[in-house]
Amino acid sequence: MQRLLIVNADDFGLSKGVNYGIIEAARHGVVTSTTAMMNAPAIEHGAELSTSVPQLGVGLHFVLSFGCPLTNMPSLARDGKFGKWVWEVAEQGALSTEDVECELACQYQRFLDVFGRAPTHIDSHHHVHLIPQVYAVVAKFAHDKGLPVRIDREVVEQNQIALTDERSSDSFASNFYAENVQEAFFLDILDNAVTRDERSIEIMCHPGLVDKPLQQSQYCYPRLDELDVLTAPSLKAAVKARGFRLGNFSDL
Repeated sequence: MQRLLIVNADDFGLSKGVNYGIIEAARHGVVTSTTAMMNAPAIEHGAELSTSVPQLGVGLHFVLSFGCPLTNMPSLARDGKFGKWVWEVAEQGALSTEDVECELACQYQRFLDVFGRAPTHIDSHHHVHLIPQVYAVVAKFAHDKGLPVRIDREVVEQNQIALTDERSSDSFASNFYAENVQEAFFLDILDNAVTRDERSIEIMCHPGLVDKPLQQSQYCYPRLDELDVLTAPSLKAAVKARGFRLGNFSDL
C-alpha cells in the first residue's frame, strides 16, 4: 500500500526570507504544501513566487495571534493588533464567534484576491483553530467550502472537541521542530505512521532563509536547519523507500 505524505511549511508570507526558503524546499526537497498568512507583510511576494512552483499546494494559515486583523475584531484585537492573549480571551468566554467568522471570511477572501484561486485546506498560526470556540467556526467554514482542515487529534482530545466529518490526514505531526530537526527524527515519524497502518500523514515544518524581519521571530535560525534536512537527497530517497508518495491536501 502506498501512503500519502503531506509536508506542510507554515508561515508563508511571514517574510521574504521565509518565502524563499519554502520555495527552495518545494523545488528541491520534500515540502509539498504551504499555508499562507494573509495579514503578513510578504504575502504578495509569496504569492508571486508560488506561481513558479505549480505543484506546491497553498492553504490558508488562519491568523488570530500575530499582526493586525483584516477586520475590527473588537473582542480580540488590542490597539489594532493580535497577540497571544487569544487563549486567555477564549478561556474567559469573551471571544466573539461572530468576530472570528468575519475575520476568517475576510482572510479567505483576501486569499482568493491575492492567489487567484481557493486554498487547498485550512490550518492556523499557533494552532488557534484548535481552541474550541474557534474550531467550531473553522470546521463549519471548511465544510461549507469543501476544504480539508488540519486536525491534531491529541489536542482535539485535550480540548474535548467533537469531530464530525472533517476531511483531514489520518495523523498530524507537529514535533519536527527545534531540537528535533533531524533526518532520523523525520523518518521515525513515518515509521510510526506505518506501524499504526495510517494511509496519510501531515508533517508540519518551518523552513526559511534568515532575513532582517525574521530576526524578530522567536523561531529564526532553526529554519535554516529545517531547510537543510528537508532538501537532503537522502531524505527524499528514504521517504520513497518507506512506501510514501509526496502530495498535498488536494490528494486526500
